[in-house]
Amino acid sequence: MNWLYEVQVTHIRSGPVRHTLAHRSYQWYVDLDDLPRLPAGLRWLARFEAADHLGDAGVSIRANVASFLAERGVVQPLGSITMLAHARSAGYVFNPLTLFWCHDPAGRVIAVVAEVQNTYRERHRYLLRPDEHGRAEVEKTFRVSPFYPVDGYYRMSVPEPGERLAVTITLHRPHDKPFVASLRGTRKPATIRNVIAVAARDPASTLRVRAGILRHGVTLYLKGLSVVRPEPDPPVERRQADRLAELVRAVAGVDTPLRIRAVDGSEAGPPDGPVLVVRSRTALRRLLWDPTELGLARAYVTGELDVDGDLADGLRRVDALVRSPRPDRNRLTPRKRAAVAATALRLGVVGPRPRPPQSEIRLTGRSHTKARDRGVIAHHYDLSNAFCQLVLDETMSYSCAYYADDGQSLVDAQRAKLDRICRKLDLQPGGRLLDVGCGWGALVLHAAEHFGVNATGVTLSEAQHDFAAKRVADRGLGDRVTLRLEDYRDIRLDAAYDAVSSIEMGEHVGAESYPRFAAALNGHLRPGGRLLLQQMSRRAGTSPGGGPYIETYIAPDMHMRPLPETLGLLEAAGLEIMGVEGLRRHYVRTAQHWLERLESGWTDVVQLLGEERARVWRLYLVGGAQSFASGRMGVDQVLAGKPGDGAPTGR
Repeated sequence: MNWLYEVQVTHIRSGPVRHTLAHRSYQWYVDLDDLPRLPAGLRWLARFEAADHLGDAGVSIRANVASFLAERGVVQPLGSITMLAHARSAGYVFNPLTLFWCHDPAGRVIAVVAEVQNTYRERHRYLLRPDEHGRAEVEKTFRVSPFYPVDGYYRMSVPEPGERLAVTITLHRPHDKPFVASLRGTRKPATIRNVIAVAARDPASTLRVRAGILRHGVTLYLKGLSVVRPEPDPPVERRQADRLAELVRAVAGVDTPLRIRAVDGSEAGPPDGPVLVVRSRTALRRLLWDPTELGLARAYVTGELDVDGDLADGLRRVDALVRSPRPDRNRLTPRKRAAVAATALRLGVVGPRPRPPQSEIRLTGRSHTKARDRGVIAHHYDLSNAFCQLVLDETMSYSCAYYADDGQSLVDAQRAKLDRICRKLDLQPGGRLLDVGCGWGALVLHAAEHFGVNATGVTLSEAQHDFAAKRVADRGLGDRVTLRLEDYRDIRLDAAYDAVSSIEMGEHVGAESYPRFAAALNGHLRPGGRLLLQQMSRRAGTSPGGGPYIETYIAPDMHMRPLPETLGLLEAAGLEIMGVEGLRRHYVRTAQHWLERLESGWTDVVQLLGEERARVWRLYLVGGAQSFASGRMGVDQVLAGKPGDGAPTGR
């Protein structure tokens, strides 16, 4: 896959001096695994060498790009890497801009590397994370034009070349009009005939490009533009990491709990423990606009911010700082605001609010309508059955397990939980069980197979329903297990089930809808039947949705309340509380086991979800384990019965 593009390059400068640059040229679009190699007599017309780009001249261009990606935290498996660049011709090459499109093994673009070369022969690379339209933003950190300082940010449009090439780069600077550079072209096959033709028309293409840039520079100088002298490097004690550490101290009143490694490579903070790695100034701009848990999360999932070391330890240290009992820790006084503004200006992070990451859920309409609930469930549960099989155990139980001893495996603890539920419900052969929110069918399969009941499972997730249906067929349980793809509000109220269960689904029905949910559970039970509800809870006075991160990335519209409130709602629905068992400590171990499985299968997880969504789940599991460990979240099994003329519910 090697192509030639005859291109039109245009630069438009709107201020302070209006000036337009335009010239024609040609560029190559090549696969770094299949670089073109002309016959010996024609190689002087076009060749590609690692020495013409950043990195080690002793290895391939691809190896240097892969090394750059790894240094920036892009560690997922790489497929092809394609490059748009000038070739070395007649012994000379000058590439003002080289673009590398980096793909995963499935062919999806996971990153774009933009390599810039200025007329001083200096080079720099930017890592771009473009959206589905090929658009990305990145802070300017490299001197290109002698008439601009190193400030502002680039907004780049770099879709993969096809029949046409359309690249646009806009430089935005404070209090200045944008500078726009564009590259447009049409492609033709890189045949020997076409190579000779374009080289004959333009035998010194890149030399002419560089000469043209110098000529336009002289024109701009004569028009009155001043040359901006580069600032000397700041002394070591005033590098970026020191400024960030000082900012933490000024705002929080304590030293940073984590060592900080800034974009310029400088470090500050305690020498032990994990290191907070700031990979992009965009991370700091996110925090400038949103100095909260959500701002940190957005920077982490995009890879702009990372943790070198134990992520869980890092979160614990930050959490301890945020929740310290200092009376002024949440007060952003005028003095603190001034410190934040001054540091932001010095670091060059002032700019427009960055776009939210692609992995954030975007919903419309009123919460807890049937259509919106389907959207929420699809976002969280229809992600990928293959991914869930990597992270969960073989029962596919996505809920808190029950650990009888310290050495128990995840799958054994999940089976112990399923067994415990069935025994609490007093399931008997031939009895009827309804599981509301059945997930991938773990409980209905276990109850039918080991307790001989006729089980009905209800889910809103198509992926879960299809997976569970296949397992029912594979195990020959079609005569005892029924699966329904429907909303709990649509289940026919026949009041005929001996037992009803709902395992960590009640959190998703919403505060206003919960009385209706509790009444529906009661309505499906026969008199004397039993209900087992496993449900997460939150302390009074804390966010019932789990906090901005959970509500934005994982499960929007969720509502968790203190346990006594849930018990009151169940009693108000006509149910009798028979017993409550707290499983909070069990959830710490469950989440840790899920995290271990995620990390051990990280390469496969990234291939299935993409790096951004994989990081979403890593942060979710680490934060979830910490929330349960600290007691901010709990989970309980509530056993209730329906009084009446049937068999006694007992205790």
